[in-house]
Amino acid sequence: MAGPSDKELMVRARADDAGAFCALAARHHGWIERFLYHMTWDREQAEDGAQEVLVRVWLARERYQPIASFSTFAFTVARNWWRNLRARRTFRPRVVALEDQVGPKARALLRELTALDDVPERELLRTYARFRIRRAIDALPEAQRVVFVLAHFEDLPHAQIAALLGIPEATVKSRMHHAYRKLREALIEEE
Repeated sequence: MAGPSDKELMVRARADDAGAFCALAARHHGWIERFLYHMTWDREQAEDGAQEVLVRVWLARERYQPIASFSTFAFTVARNWWRNLRARRTFRPRVVALEDQVGPKARALLRELTALDDVPERELLRTYARFRIRRAIDALPEAQRVVFVLAHFEDLPHAQIAALLGIPEATVKSRMHHAYRKLREALIEEE
């Protein structure tokens, strides 16, 4: 037996059943934290954010309508938490390209490092590649970034993303297409 559905648990939570809400939180905490991590790239912030999102869901439980899926309700709260976090950030350290740090010989240095068998240098290159990809994802417009994160990091199918965001599946496909194009352009431009 699979147990009560998310909707059933949330209806019980709406009636102040903390146990039902704890069961919901246990089911959904992981994907909320992963989503927030891929939006912030900060593990601690994602952990704190997931906790805060679940507290906000608990506090807003009376507004939940069983016609909407719980995951859509929780996702909306998580996305709003991220938007608020982004709006509160007044200082953001400037991202400095490797060329600006090392100088005009950065490309030659990178080629030299890739030829070496030394592990630390290879790890440096892998870290730099991850940094470039994260920076390109961060530069995507919000609508494309959210769809990209849900599809690429959460492995959600387009239909499920459409249901979660309340948009047509064709819009999800269009946003993914534009996101991939912008990511490709950003990564090629930097080469």
